[in-house]
Amino acid sequence: MSAVENIKREILLAILKETAALNHVKIDDIAKSAHTPRTLVRDFIMEFSEGGLLKIHNETIAVNGAQRLKIALKAAELGSDIERIARFLTWSEFERFSRISFEENGFIVKMNFRFVWLSKRWEIDILGVKRPIVISADCKHWQRKWSGTASLRAVEMQVERTKALAEASRRLAGKIGIKGWRYAYFVPIVLSLFPSQHKFHERTPIVPILSLNDFLQNVIAHLDDINSFYISYA
Repeated sequence: MSAVENIKREILLAILKETAALNHVKIDDIAKSAHTPRTLVRDFIMEFSEGGLLKIHNETIAVNGAQRLKIALKAAELGSDIERIARFLTWSEFERFSRISFEENGFIVKMNFRFVWLSKRWEIDILGVKRPIVISADCKHWQRKWSGTASLRAVEMQVERTKALAEASRRLAGKIGIKGWRYAYFVPIVLSLFPSQHKFHERTPIVPILSLNDFLQNVIAHLDDINSFYISYA
C-alpha cells in the first residue's frame, strides 16, 4: 500500500467518523481527525468530490447515506480493516438505504417480518412485495471473514426461511400483502455491505447493497435464472 493510498484511506475514515451524527463537516475537522495537513486533505477532498463520493461547498463537506456507503467501500478497497470501518456505520444506515431502494422500485416494504410455521418462529429482515414477486432479504451488516463460507451458509439459511414463508403464504396472505394475488414468486436473497467472494450460491443471489437498485430493476426478467418458490393461489 502506497503512502498516498494510506493518506486517502485515513481521510475517508475521518469523513465517516465525523459525519456519523451530522451529514456535513468542515475540512479543518477532517484534517485534524486524519492527522493530515489541511492542504493535502483539501486536494484529496476535491478528488473525492469529482468521483461522486461527497459534495463540497466552500469549506464544508456534505455526504448523504449512499455516499457514506460508497466511502466505506472505497476505504475497504484501500486496505482499511472492515471492523474499523464498521465502527463508523450503523445498522440503521444499511437498513434505511435498503428500504429506500425497494420503495423507489415500487415495492411495499415490511421490515423484520415475523411468522410461525410448522411450530417454529421465523424472522426475515426485509420483505419487498410487488406483484407477482415477494423478495425475502437477509441483511448481513459486516462481519470479519463473512465473504467466504459464512456467506454460503447465510444463503442456505435464507433459502430455508423463504421456503417456510412461501409454504405459509396462503395463511399469511393479508399479513404479507398478497391477498387477491393469483400466484407469487418468493425470491430469497442475501444483502451485504461488502461484496462476497460469491455472487450466487445454489442460484440464490448475494447482492452488494450498492447493486441492490440494479438487481430490483432486473429481477423480473431473470426469474428463470435465480432461485424462487412459486405458489399458486388459484
